[in-house]
Amino acid sequence: MATPTIPNGEEYFFPIIYEGNGAGQRVGKFVPFTDNGTIDNSCIFNGATNNYLSRTPGSNGSTTTLTFSAWVKRGRLGSQSSIFFTNDFSAYGEQLEFLSDNTLQYVCTRTTAGVNDWNFITNRTFEDTSKWYHIFIKRDTTNSTQADRVQIYVDGERITSFSTETLAGSSAPGWWNQTTYANIIGNTGNASYLRGIGYLAEVNMIDGTAMDVSDFGVTDTSTGRWIPKTLSGITYGTNGFRMKFQDSSALGDDTSGNTNDFTATNLASTDQTTDSPTQNHAVIGENGFSSISEGRLKAEGSVSGQWRTGVSTLGMKSGKYYWEVKIVAHSNDNFFMFGICNESTISYVTAAANRYPGLDTDSGSYSWQPNAAGNDDIRFNGSIVREETGTTLANDDILQFAYDADTDRLWVGKNDTFLYSGDPANGTNYTISGIGTRENRYAALAIHNDTSHKFEVNFGQRSFAYTPPTGFVALQQDNLPETAKDVSGFTWTKNRDGTDWHYLVDSSRGNTKVLNSNDTATEETHQDGVQKFLKGGISVEDRDNVNKSANSFVNWTWVANGGTTESNTEGSITSTVQANTTAGFSIVTYTGTGTAGTIGHGLSSAPEWIIVKKRTNDTQAWQVYHHSNTDAPATEKLTLNTTAGTVDDNTTWNDTAPTADVFSVGNGSGTNENTDTYVAYCWHSVDGFSKFGKYTGNSNADGPFIYTGFTPKFLIIKRTNTTGSWFMYDTIREPLNPVFRWILADSSGAENSSNITRYVDILSNGFKLRGTGGDVNSGTLVYMAFAKNPFVGDGTSPVTAR
Repeated sequence: MATPTIPNGEEYFFPIIYEGNGAGQRVGKFVPFTDNGTIDNSCIFNGATNNYLSRTPGSNGSTTTLTFSAWVKRGRLGSQSSIFFTNDFSAYGEQLEFLSDNTLQYVCTRTTAGVNDWNFITNRTFEDTSKWYHIFIKRDTTNSTQADRVQIYVDGERITSFSTETLAGSSAPGWWNQTTYANIIGNTGNASYLRGIGYLAEVNMIDGTAMDVSDFGVTDTSTGRWIPKTLSGITYGTNGFRMKFQDSSALGDDTSGNTNDFTATNLASTDQTTDSPTQNHAVIGENGFSSISEGRLKAEGSVSGQWRTGVSTLGMKSGKYYWEVKIVAHSNDNFFMFGICNESTISYVTAAANRYPGLDTDSGSYSWQPNAAGNDDIRFNGSIVREETGTTLANDDILQFAYDADTDRLWVGKNDTFLYSGDPANGTNYTISGIGTRENRYAALAIHNDTSHKFEVNFGQRSFAYTPPTGFVALQQDNLPETAKDVSGFTWTKNRDGTDWHYLVDSSRGNTKVLNSNDTATEETHQDGVQKFLKGGISVEDRDNVNKSANSFVNWTWVANGGTTESNTEGSITSTVQANTTAGFSIVTYTGTGTAGTIGHGLSSAPEWIIVKKRTNDTQAWQVYHHSNTDAPATEKLTLNTTAGTVDDNTTWNDTAPTADVFSVGNGSGTNENTDTYVAYCWHSVDGFSKFGKYTGNSNADGPFIYTGFTPKFLIIKRTNTTGSWFMYDTIREPLNPVFRWILADSSGAENSSNITRYVDILSNGFKLRGTGGDVNSGTLVYMAFAKNPFVGDGTSPVTAR
């Protein structure tokens, strides 16, 4: 058997399921960071004390021009937290901070008390506690263009959307780098301190020069991430400084060569960590704790009589990992519980109160509870599956956890001895196992009762108390397994549990430009939706459509060309194309002329499935071409946002089928109104990867079999001879046959799994209808399918049926 062109379909198309956290997160399967500049250390500014670094300049620097750059990993959400600060604590000051609604503010009041000389508050919020943000300020108030005098960048992208935007006047002075007030990093340094910024790394101030963000970071072309850049040739100016936090005994050292050292207040050597933008470690992310501090590593109980649970920010799907938990305070041994939970059950386990791993049937989690009524209780999905000799705890005890994600086995130890004769290095006598799914799994940590119970977790950002078992590593980004997936190009997200609209973005239009498959609305700009297109996934903020708390989401992603576009003049209408010719997919943007014409699509074969959406001016339905949906070439269309059957309309496709170079459009407003802009997504079949065809239903539970030549990973079915919705199936939401969970592309409705008349079997070489429903198994229907694996597998061994 010949090796297929695409032996692994998930390199070019990958569905993802994830749980919303109402904050921010990266979803998908990611490669380790590629380093350009290496950052070795960071400093924790925690949420429990007023700890900060301060320096009062000995002479004035520039009042108008500077550059500020810092990498920030947030520690405390929902309250003000200061990055850099200087003021008199009353009417004057200059400050960069996160506000209580998690937006970012940069403000200065200098010339008139209480009147801001400039003030910028972002619309976007910043709530992802799993990642490092690069916050960059470029200030030059002598710039002749007022809008460019103060520039704010996050992760290399300039922020231009603000809820408050007060522009700086010509040569407006600031307070930073002046002798008037102390410059404070990590807090405010006064009695009403703004605490808990979290981690700061590689903090730089350049006095007197407005540098570019590209001097401090670069987009990693292999992953799509913004990463630190090796710093060189920088002249820091009079009061400039560089803080690398490389000396735990002198965390305020300036390493720029200026010796503008800062004085540390309430900072200890243990506040230095190796968590950094180039070696990102797990912390406690999704959680029900009311008190969390020390860079999201220390947690304590709250309300008496309740359990509270948190989970790690990094998941484990394969590999071997080790972490430790220090018992800081306790009054009862059995008021702690530690274990593993599935990605799909995070929102259940971390509910606000009385949730813990292993609690209920089908919760997808298990746990170890020390010395419960004299025994150690080992729980799985609602049952105590085993009891062992009780383990007593004392303050400062170190609990050890070794987890093998490939075998789903967890070992528990205490003070350098694994319990119950366990030996993680040899894989024997594990404490508990049993989830069995291939989802990402997360460390789960629970506390019962009040503030007399506290623990502190170490995922490797500090030195471990004990040597990890052979083969086990810290839970850190670079230790996660690599993926062959490329950078996302077109991503389609739907809330499975709610009625939030479908959410479609692509890297040609930009991550903030949103369309909805279930509606005719023009393109909207959302700041808090998709933030980045990454290798193997996306980064999202807190918008409900993509990250509503306690809701489950599905995301379908196609790889294009890494965001790189080119002009295409093959047609009479010039287009901008981002094409993946290997996978037969392209993103095409163009401006209509109002006159029938042709548009270059950038592919090597004629597209077989095209969906077009008008982006500007007025509402318009989604226009769909499917090569199996017409007897005469391209006289007929479907509409993605409705249930309508085939309509004969020569103003849409101009009675002309696509060619290997172009597709044709008429003069209709759905595809070609003068001066309006459009986006088209184009696909053609690739053997073993994608297929676009039609079949005839028989209204029988023993329905037709449709051969595709591969195991479908994602399937869309649409009845064409009469009305019928666009049914969307995938094998990540339903890994076993029959597939009965479906979402409608034309509806905002939640996922449906209760109607047996629409069941489908996914087979090794196609799919078979098992339901009698007329909208999937009656009349004439078209389908769009993408592969998990081609039928011949890697070219030597065929795949097996599910």
